[in-house]
Amino acid sequence: MRSRHCWQLVFVAAALGWALTSFAHREPGSLTTIEWNPATGQTEIIHRLHSHDAELGVGAILDMPNLSVLDLEGRAYIALYVEERFRIAGDDGDLSLALIGAELAGDHILVFQELSGRLPRTIRVLDHILRDVYPTQVNLVNIKDGESVYSLEFSAGADWHVYEFRH
Repeated sequence: MRSRHCWQLVFVAAALGWALTSFAHREPGSLTTIEWNPATGQTEIIHRLHSHDAELGVGAILDMPNLSVLDLEGRAYIALYVEERFRIAGDDGDLSLALIGAELAGDHILVFQELSGRLPRTIRVLDHILRDVYPTQVNLVNIKDGESVYSLEFSAGADWHVYEFRH
């Protein structure tokens, strides 16, 4: 009986250890939302990156090992980096997205962009955010179209994705 109880404790400890390690390991990724705001007449684009990934990744690319999201300058560098690696194009080429800024939200940094007016009916989207640093990076772009949300996934080898608005 004692031996059985001991093995049960070992099993529970091993399972708990495995569970904690799997929760601690997080794949790098970003989430971008694109949504029309009728109140402002702007298309709003919000990029959400894990702060740690952004600091290390952008810091490595810019050779700034002490880059920190806690500093205004660090957030500005990250926002400029995101601006260079995210694009939306219409039939006539790249659309002019305005960089609004960046702010912290818990463990994430949010980078804000806007487009004056609505997006064209058919767009092409390119999201290379942090994919030049993290080979396993998966970026998800959610596009709000009417009452529905459609997702585009960018992973290794993914380039431009085409989206056609339904509403």
